[in-house]
Amino acid sequence: MHDRVTAQLTNLAQGNESYAAFNQRIVNTKMPVIGVRVPDLRRLARELAPDMSAADISKLLTAQNKSFDYVLLCGLLITHARLDDQTAIDLTKQYLPHVDSWAHIDIFVEKKRRFAGEIWWDFALECLQNEAEFTVRYGIISLMTNFLDEAHIDQVFAALRNVKHDGYYVKMALAWLYATAAVHFFELTLAELENGHIDAWTRNKAYQKMRESRRFTPEEQEIILKYKQVI
Repeated sequence: MHDRVTAQLTNLAQGNESYAAFNQRIVNTKMPVIGVRVPDLRRLARELAPDMSAADISKLLTAQNKSFDYVLLCGLLITHARLDDQTAIDLTKQYLPHVDSWAHIDIFVEKKRRFAGEIWWDFALECLQNEAEFTVRYGIISLMTNFLDEAHIDQVFAALRNVKHDGYYVKMALAWLYATAAVHFFELTLAELENGHIDAWTRNKAYQKMRESRRFTPEEQEIILKYKQVI
């Protein structure tokens, strides 16, 4: 199965050499990048997933000589295969140690009703306390994607106060989440950012992301600018 999947990826990468070189820099991975475009990876995952068992995906993850594209495909198979939640979470726990790029997380996490369930909430919180940078990022991106709503916003902020990891990709994810939360919870998010427990770099990066967004009114942008200048 590994050989068949690798052959399909190689075929999809044909003629994409310049894209592969560009993507290698963007995703900042130590793995080889063969150049399969994300829409093609998603399409392949949807084609393969109906016939994939948990054991099949687990076996693919244990293969040697993996490319960036191959690992991401394994993640997308977890998302699209017909698996119960606990099995999907168990496979995600197997997937996360293989990733070495923000893209392995951000493309993997999808907004779906099933991922907004309590079992996924508990798993996201568990990931926040992990020692691995990209596992913590997974927890943050999961909360941002599926739990930034009225029912969870206070709990999300409370959970993030306990994140101790100082990795760059963790702090960037936190800034992204706060900037996203501010769109619908503006005053609440600004109060959270000014609470004193968020480091200056992450806070300023969150304000920068808000300044770059077109989702805020001119009045809100004035307020954001005032806070950003204070730092």
